[in-house]
Parts: sequence; C-alpha cells; structure tokens
Amino acid sequence: MTEISLPDYDQFDFFLHNNELNGTAAEIHGVIAGCLCAGMPYKQPDWLELVSEFVLQGADIPAVAEDKFKTLYETTYQQLLDTDYSFQIFLPQEDDIPLNESAQMLIEWLGAFVAAFGSAIGEKFTQLNTEVREAYQDILDISQMDTDMEDSEENQIAFEEVAEYVRMTAILCFTELGDRKVESIEQPNNPMLH
Repeated sequence: MTEISLPDYDQFDFFLHNNELNGTAAEIHGVIAGCLCAGMPYKQPDWLELVSEFVLQGADIPAVAEDKFKTLYETTYQQLLDTDYSFQIFLPQEDDIPLNESAQMLIEWLGAFVAAFGSAIGEKFTQLNTEVREAYQDILDISQMDTDMEDSEENQIAFEEVAEYVRMTAILCFTELGDRKVESIEQPNNPMLH
C-alpha cells in the first residue's frame, strides 16, 4: 500500500502566512481531525466553516487556500481510514525544534481538535460510549498541559508518549464515530437470496 503522507508542515505554514491567514497548519489540521473524529459526514463541507471560525477568526477562505485545505482534509480522512494506523498529527518533523515549541504546537492542535470535535458532536456527546467520552476528556486535560519544559531526553520521551497517546485517541474516536462510507463502497455487494 502506498504511504498516505501529509504535506510539508513548514511549506503549509508559509503558505498561510503568505496569504495573510492567521492560524497555524497544526490548528487547521486539528479542526479537520476533530470534525472527522466526531463523525461529521465526509462529504459535508461544514468543516470549512469551522476552520474559518476557530482558526481564521471568521475570515473568508480564498479559493487558493480552500483547495489546499481540501487536499489536507482528504489526506487526513484517508489516513484515518487506513487500517495500518497511518494517521499523523500535523506538526513539524525537524529534530532541532525546541521542545517547548513542539509542545506549544501540539497544544494548538489539541485546542482546535477539541473545539471542532465538541461543535461537530454537539448534544450527541452524552450518548457516546464511556470509552470515547473518557478519551475526549483525556485530550481536553492534555490540552491544558504546561508547555514550558526544558530540552532534556526525559522530557522529549514524555512528550513523544503524550503525542502518541493523542494520535491513538483520535484514531479511537474516528473508529467509533467516523464516517466510513467510502470504505464500504469498496466492498462487493452481497447477492440477495430469495
């Protein structure tokens, strides 16, 4: 199977700043992931309104950015559908980024994820199974973590464990709630017996 890869983080962020769109690539991806993991139908365009509302302070999304956002949305959806768990949190991949900056970007992603998930799930939250409610609460708690950390091997390992937990929690939410209709289209129809 071909690898499903997110675009280059720095190029995406540069594109946002170049087009005077206030927000980060992490925040936009957080909104997209939050919508998909909360079960928003894949073909429903409401996620774009939430990107505008939660990340871009209500600004209109220019056509050139909308195309780029849709590509990120489709890639994220394909990663979430992937049975090899290829879903990734959209963060810079360079090794030389200070730990507190990486932590701050994860917090930005989490804040956007929590807002979009909550908005997309709405009143149905109380009907979710306990595991998903607890997973969402964990993400909410992690989003409050202190980002002021020293660059140490111990802190780096702890950060990577937290990021991996968040990634797997998002996959859990999508597995329970996500729109998997695209996957079911690929399955052959069972002939009806009369």
